[in-house]
Amino acid sequence: MNKRMSLLIGVVIALAMTGTAWAQGPILPQHSDPGWQAIYWNNTALSGPPVLQRAEGNLDYDWGTGSPAPGVNADQFSARWTRYIDVAPGTYLFTVTADDGIRLWVDNALLIDQWRDQAPSTFSASKYLGPGHHLARVDYYEDFGGAVARISWTLGGLPPTPTPQPPPPGYGNWRGEYFNNKSLSGTPALVRNEAQIQFNWGSGSPAPGWVDADGFSARWSRSLNLAAGNYRFTMVVDDGARLFVNGHTLIDAWKDQSATTYTGDIYLPGGMTTIQMEYYENVGAAVAQLTWTGGTQPPPPPPPTGRIGYVSVYQLNVRSGPGLNYWIVGSLRQGQPVRLLGRNWQTTWLKIDQGWVSAAYIRTNVRLTDLPVVR
Repeated sequence: MNKRMSLLIGVVIALAMTGTAWAQGPILPQHSDPGWQAIYWNNTALSGPPVLQRAEGNLDYDWGTGSPAPGVNADQFSARWTRYIDVAPGTYLFTVTADDGIRLWVDNALLIDQWRDQAPSTFSASKYLGPGHHLARVDYYEDFGGAVARISWTLGGLPPTPTPQPPPPGYGNWRGEYFNNKSLSGTPALVRNEAQIQFNWGSGSPAPGWVDADGFSARWSRSLNLAAGNYRFTMVVDDGARLFVNGHTLIDAWKDQSATTYTGDIYLPGGMTTIQMEYYENVGAAVAQLTWTGGTQPPPPPPPTGRIGYVSVYQLNVRSGPGLNYWIVGSLRQGQPVRLLGRNWQTTWLKIDQGWVSAAYIRTNVRLTDLPVVR
C-alpha cells in the first residue's frame, strides 16, 4: 500500500469516528466531562431547534465579525454552555467578558446578569463553593458587529473550608465546636455535647466567658441511622451556614443575613448517615436551627418486560426521534431499565417506551441487530 493510499484511509477513518461521536455523544454535561457542552441557535433568544451542538474546551472566544462555526450566523445568534467544575472548597471569583449579552449561573444561582447590547465588557462575581462538583452555565447572545464570550474563575477570599469529617464514635447527640472567629479555624474555644440545633441567642453569646457574642463560628456533627427514603432538611440561620449530608453540600448559605429559612431535599439509601452543619455569626442577632422530615419513599415502578436494556451514563436524554436534531422529551438516570422496542437501520439509536435514545449508552445482553427496524 503506497503512502498516499494510507493517508486517505486514515482520513476516512477519522471522519467516520467523528460522525459516530456526533450522532451518539451525550448532550447534558456529565461529572466526568473535561470541558463544556455547547448549543447554538440562529436567534438571540436561545429558542427553537438548535443549529449546532458540540463539546468544547475553554470558553474563550473572540470571533470578531465572523461566525462560531459553519451553519451558525455571524450575527443574531445565541449560545448556551454547561459543564461541571470540580473544585476545592473556598470562595471563587468568576469573571466574564462579553460582546453582547451574557448571564452566568453556578449551581442554579444567577451570579452575573448583563443581558444587553454592549461593547466588550468584563464583569465579576464571587461565590463560595463547597468541595466537589458544581454546575456552571453560561448564556450568551450576539446582536451585530464584534462577538466575544469568555469566562474564568480563580480561588480567593475566605480560606478553604475543611472537608466534613464524621464525628468521633460514641457521640449520641451533636458534637458542637465553637470558634472565636468566623472561619472555623484554629483550636475550638469550646467543645460540648448538644441535644439539638435549636438556638436563638439574640445578641448574646452561646457560652458567656467562652465564646464571643459576635464574630464567632460553630460546627455541629453527628451520625444517625436513618431509614431509606426522601428527606427534607430545613435550616434557619442568622448569619451564614452550610449543611453537609454524607459529605454532600445540600445547603450553602454562607453570607451575612437576617434570619432566613432554607430547605434542601435528598434521597438517602438507608443506614448510618453523617450530618454536619457549619455556621458563623457576624454582628447583631444570632440564630442557628436545623430540622428534617422524611424517611418515606414511593414504591418503585414495576420493571419493564420483554427485551430490556439499562442506562450506562449518569444522565441520558430521550428524544422524539433517532437523532440529535429531534426534540428532547425526557431524560433517564444511570441504571434505569428500559424496554427495547426497535432501532434505526444504522443501529445507532434505539426505540423505547418514552422515545429514542442513543444505543451507545444502553447496556444489554440483547443483540441489537435482532431488534426490528422502526421509523
